Amino acid sequence: MNVLIFGGTGFVGRNLTKELLENGYQVYIVTRNAQRMAGTLAGGAGVIEWDNIFPLASLKNLTQIDAVINLAGESIGNRRWTPSVKEEIIASRLRTTGAIVTAINEGVIQPEVLINASAVGYYGPRGDEEITESEGPGKDFLAQVCQKWEEEAYKVQDSLTRVVTPRIGVVLGNEGALNRMVLPFKFYLGGPLGTGEQWLSWIHSQDLISMIRFIIEHPELSGPINAVAPHPAKMKDFSKTLGKVLNKPSWFPVPEILLKIALGQMAEMLLHGQRAVPKQMQQAGFAYRYGNLQEALENALL
Repeated sequence: MNVLIFGGTGFVGRNLTKELLENGYQVYIVTRNAQRMAGTLAGGAGVIEWDNIFPLASLKNLTQIDAVINLAGESIGNRRWTPSVKEEIIASRLRTTGAIVTAINEGVIQPEVLINASAVGYYGPRGDEEITESEGPGKDFLAQVCQKWEEEAYKVQDSLTRVVTPRIGVVLGNEGALNRMVLPFKFYLGGPLGTGEQWLSWIHSQDLISMIRFIIEHPELSGPINAVAPHPAKMKDFSKTLGKVLNKPSWFPVPEILLKIALGQMAEMLLHGQRAVPKQMQQAGFAYRYGNLQEALENALL
């Protein structure tokens, strides 16, 4: 199969490309700077340059694409959420997704599946409620981002293209969010954020990559899918397990007020979580390699 990946130069995208290539897929990465990125991608991947301004119809040889995976979007955790940053977080997602949808509806790309990333933030703060894919959206900023992102993806009108929106939890790997969580522990300042009672839905990076491939290969799967491990953890338990894996204490809770002062509105995503469970993937028979939190952290960090 021929797979077109947007956002393929990031942590998940690079490892997904490697996984697909090793399993006989032909992969094409869409990037703004093909020359600069060519040397950093897995051998065998094609590179397509696109400026995210002109329509995808301006590109050639897209008609043979069987699957499109969209991971592209401005990071939600790199800067304080000023009004302009919040606008860019939303706009960056809608721009790329809208261009993909238009290309599919106009027949420029005719994939069997569009896998368009989303996040468990879709549900908003839900306390201890166990959340499956049938639950509606929350009302906070991240929920609005995810809802708009998914709505754009579901504008695909081609009946031959199924649309899947994996709602991804915190990805555990040797890059990304986990690196930031680990840093305080290295200085013996690790501990839960806020009360520690909020839920954290997580997934090992290898399981996420395998899940995306599983979705491609199982045409019965469509719609929203909770891309999380089967057993979410409360923040206090996650921190305790992380400390155990690092052989460091988890005794220094970060008060909610300090997080709000340091991060502003961005603190919301750390102080309020979701207890999401992967009902769709479990019913489909997906086998997790790292369903246990301690084993997942050990593999990601050691």
